[in-house]
Amino acid sequence: MATRWDARVREAERARFATSVPGRILAALGLSSLFVPRARITKARLVPLAWALVPLRIKLIAGGVLAAWLIALIGFTALAALVLVRLA
Repeated sequence: MATRWDARVREAERARFATSVPGRILAALGLSSLFVPRARITKARLVPLAWALVPLRIKLIAGGVLAAWLIALIGFTALAALVLVRLA
């Protein structure tokens, strides 16, 4: 019963915050779900918030670097498997 009550209180706080000026600003930025008035700042909330604030150009560069790293990893794994098959 206490958990249900706590959930209802949180929903009421979120609804009240959504009608405030900061809540509207965060909603316009698409960050309203990351902010809860009583919530503690944790790594799980901080990382998406930081990623939402990163410019698109940097996100594309990071995605390209990650894709290149994965392609290289797959290539090296395939090469190592090929060498092991040839040696066996």
